[in-house]
Amino acid sequence: MKKALLLLLIMTILVSSYAIDDRIPRPLVHLKNIQPYNVDYQQDLVILRNQNFIWIYSIFNPWSPRLEAVFTSSALIEDLNLLGDNHLYVCSEEPSNTVTSVDTLSYPGKIFFTTTVIGNKIAREGSILYVADRFRGIDIIDIGRGGMRELKSTFSEKWGIRDLLAEYPYIYALNDFGLVTIDISDLQFPISLGVNYEIADATVLAKNGNIIWIGAGKKLLAINAADMKHPRLINLMNLSNEIQDLEIYNDRLFVALGQGG
Repeated sequence: MKKALLLLLIMTILVSSYAIDDRIPRPLVHLKNIQPYNVDYQQDLVILRNQNFIWIYSIFNPWSPRLEAVFTSSALIEDLNLLGDNHLYVCSEEPSNTVTSVDTLSYPGKIFFTTTVIGNKIAREGSILYVADRFRGIDIIDIGRGGMRELKSTFSEKWGIRDLLAEYPYIYALNDFGLVTIDISDLQFPISLGVNYEIADATVLAKNGNIIWIGAGKKLLAINAADMKHPRLINLMNLSNEIQDLEIYNDRLFVALGQGG
């Protein structure tokens, strides 16, 4: 009996230790020679950027990230996306923007091909690229393997796009008034399905199952999008600071609050 109780106690301690370890972040490495404003993880690469520079790191060894490439942009970088493991699409409002490689490496890194697309936000699913312009709407582009680009259609109404998420056969977009759901099952003829205009000042969104999480100022909203034609507000939280970004992983929502942490 004592042995069983002792074994149960040890197992409880181990489980508790795992739970604590899972909730307390520990820094593995600190890179001090760069000044990133955004971080993204795509294709086993960590992509850091600020307004004019892009740093790409591989993290095969997380204790010693390897710098693969550095790029500089002549105009403001609005957003970016990586196709495969070597085609980098840089979103910019300046049509003549040039993105050039910075030769700062003491060893050969990976070769990346950069392409500039005009817009403010970019999303990709497979070989289809969705580029949102603040004033024109959304361009739907088939980029194949990265070399050729074919404009399938442009979806536009009299509102601007603030953020978008592509999950075929739908696009979820935030405009000047709230949330819009777009049917893209026919890429050449996208159709607006439903709207939820109860939302003011919405700037970022993330999706988990049928729930769309939206940051609007200091408010965090949950929208049930199970019925695409009638998305409805099901929850609202007021946070301490304005929401800057949202990410979801394993049913956990991570919220960036700027100076609020």
